[in-house]
Amino acid sequence: MKYYLFVIRDDHKFENDAYLYSMLESLKLLNSENYNYGFSLYHSLCYFFNDSIIKNYVEKKYNLKSKNNIYYLKDDTSFCINKSCCWIKTNKHLKEVLCIFYLYHKNIFICNFDTCEYFYLRDKFQYNCIQ
Repeated sequence: MKYYLFVIRDDHKFENDAYLYSMLESLKLLNSENYNYGFSLYHSLCYFFNDSIIKNYVEKKYNLKSKNNIYYLKDDTSFCINKSCCWIKTNKHLKEVLCIFYLYHKNIFICNFDTCEYFYLRDKFQYNCIQ
């Protein structure tokens, strides 16, 4: 499964999460002719990730090194940290990787565009992830 993570601006309140999901999905599917519109829409919805903070944390805490900006955690889990969004590919260790991002920001919206699954990270982690 591949999950995309977006830091949603605090000043946005949506009627429901499905609307936010559909807006982010439309950004993912946007063709290159409409990038100016997509860039504007992205900035109205999302903050950039401060990728250097997350990368530093992951490299020091978990002793991981990236290969082409991708981190490999165990055999079946990988994740990529970009400024616009991050993604996680896993079948088993999603909770473990999400803890890293939960410590970074609580207002992260997670989408699996293949299965139409979406949720806020803060709704899944009601406990302390610090180990």
